[in-house]
Amino acid sequence: MDKKTDLAVRYQNELNLVPLKEFNAKEMDLFFALCARMKERGLDNVRFSFEELKELSEYKFTGNDRFVHDLENVYQKMISMSYRTDEINEDGDRVIKRFVLFTGFEINVSKMFVDVSVNPKLDYIINGLTTEVSRFKLSAFTSIRSTYAKTLFRLLMQYRSTGYYIVRIEDFKERMDIPESYRQMGQIDQKVLHPALRELQNYFSDLKVAKIKAKKGNKIAKLEFTFSGLKTDTPKIPMHDWTK
Repeated sequence: MDKKTDLAVRYQNELNLVPLKEFNAKEMDLFFALCARMKERGLDNVRFSFEELKELSEYKFTGNDRFVHDLENVYQKMISMSYRTDEINEDGDRVIKRFVLFTGFEINVSKMFVDVSVNPKLDYIINGLTTEVSRFKLSAFTSIRSTYAKTLFRLLMQYRSTGYYIVRIEDFKERMDIPESYRQMGQIDQKVLHPALRELQNYFSDLKVAKIKAKKGNKIAKLEFTFSGLKTDTPKIPMHDWTK
């Protein structure tokens, strides 16, 4: 079994609450390839050769100039997806903090490698050992084509044990990074939900979504996703269990 198909992505569920704003599909692949290799490495600096990172993320373009450009774009967007905390400190003060997940990111163009390190304050996001963990095979994620399908895949995998995910429509829009111009449910159906669900039928058995209306008016208040299990014979991944 090659290292790519055997590699799992694992992180604390709260990362699913942070929208990957303006990431395209290939940038998502690169980001989660980094996450997959960084887990269980603590605060160590991790070095990726260009060849390894291309293989892990199924990067199809051969030119290194474009690859370096895409890596720079990924880190620029990673900086913008800062993690936010809002809590009361020991003095009783309300304190809001923002952190980026990866603080070290160095691209050596000449020697063709990337050095990456995790922010010590957010190390638990990738390396924390709790039950509140999302996990999936990296190869399953990279085989998904669209950004909306990739994001919905991650959200559903958080609920793989129950096959049930209900979310307020406002939260769904934020987590999926749906443009504000998609004001009508019909637009979200056409541009987001229907294409994503069609693609994810290859990964989830009996995947369905129900729309729950608000108590007053005809507005959609929540979306309810259900599925009966995970498909083992997924595209390009003939494995019995691709979540471990």
